[in-house]
Parts: sequence; structure tokens; C-alpha cells
Amino acid sequence: MKSKSPQPNNFAFLLTGLMLLILLPPCLRLFVADKVDTETQWALLLMGFSLYAIISVWSLYQNRWFFLIGLALALLNTALVVVLFLHNQIIYSDSFTINVFLIVTLFSVLNCFSAGRYVFSWQHSDANSLIGAVCIYLLLGFIYALLYTMFCVFWPQGAFQGMVFANETIHFDRFLYFSFVTLTTSGYGDITPLNPLLRTLAFLEMITGQFYMAVLVSGLVAHFIGLRMSR
Repeated sequence: MKSKSPQPNNFAFLLTGLMLLILLPPCLRLFVADKVDTETQWALLLMGFSLYAIISVWSLYQNRWFFLIGLALALLNTALVVVLFLHNQIIYSDSFTINVFLIVTLFSVLNCFSAGRYVFSWQHSDANSLIGAVCIYLLLGFIYALLYTMFCVFWPQGAFQGMVFANETIHFDRFLYFSFVTLTTSGYGDITPLNPLLRTLAFLEMITGQFYMAVLVSGLVAHFIGLRMSR
């Protein structure tokens, strides 16, 4: 099926959702963690996931099938959050947590693929293309943070040095921090993976981040040189 023309600045929806989700976890730790219990913190975080999906799904409107799949994932995630509020006792269920994170991961991968198709077609030289390139980079860090979180749900002990896992706190803000530090190869060393599988995932993220920036910069340079020569 033929893709629809993208909406003007359609990736602004995705960037808005991503910024909300990146800022929410540290704000929960700074302003909410000492005032409410862990269940409420988890509920607020999952509400943020749901809001992120609802806002970001409009960036997929350029393609009918992508939009329908993204909308289905967003509605499914919202339904799970509603179930959470009706049955608070499932908040510590590993299966429930994994289901929510898997849905958000699939939704983010779909958005990343959609933005990549638009940006790396090199057919557009506009603000929407630039916003899409930023969104891809943020999505990469966010997706890896989700993967680290899901791994530590099943294997928390001995996963990271610099993180102590306990039921009275949530750690997604730390996973986000570690993910973006790894993606940019900053390597501060305050949090380091100990599990061999996590170490593999970490260096794959480093390679992904470096490869993405190399391809993006070289492609942009070639694209603008081609435009100048054609003029």
C-alpha cells in the first residue's frame, strides 16, 4: 500500500512524547519518591509510558499500516495501565511488568523504523527531517534502557555495579542514564555492567551509537553536496 505524505512536522509529536518520558523518571525520583510508595511511583511511570504512546502514535500517520499497528500497541498499553489501577496487587508481577515494557519497546522500535525510513531516504531537507534524526537517536537510548530494565526484572542480582536493587524504589531513571552514557560512549564508570550478557548489550549499544552518527553525518554531507552541485 502506498504511503501517505507525512504531516508537516509529524515527528514533533514523537519528540514531545520522548522528552516527556525522558524527563518523567528523574522528576519522580526528585519530587515524588519520598512522598508516595513504590506502587504509586510505578503507576505514574506506566501512565507516562501510556501518554508517550498516545502522543507519539501521531508521528506514524505518514503510513496507514504503521499508524494502525502503533495505535493498537498504544491502546493495548493504555488498557494494561487501566488494569493496573483496578488491581494494584499486580504491580510487582514480573509477567505484567515485562508485558508493559515489551509493548513500549515494540512501539518504540516501530517509531524508530518509521523515522529512519523518512530520514535516510535523503529526499527531504526540512525541519521535520532534522527532528526525525534527533528522535531516532533518543529512541535508541530509550530502547536500550527498556532492554536493561527487562533483563534486570529476571536477573537483578549481580547485574550492575553501582546499583542496589530493592523493592522500595524504581530504577528506570538510572537505566536511562546508563543507556545514554553508553550510547554516547562517555563511559563515566559510576554504573558498570557485571553480567556477561549485559556487557554484550552495552558494547552493542556503543557500536550502534557510533555507527548511527557516522552514517547520519556522512549522509547529510553527501546530500547537501549533491544539492549544491545540482544547483
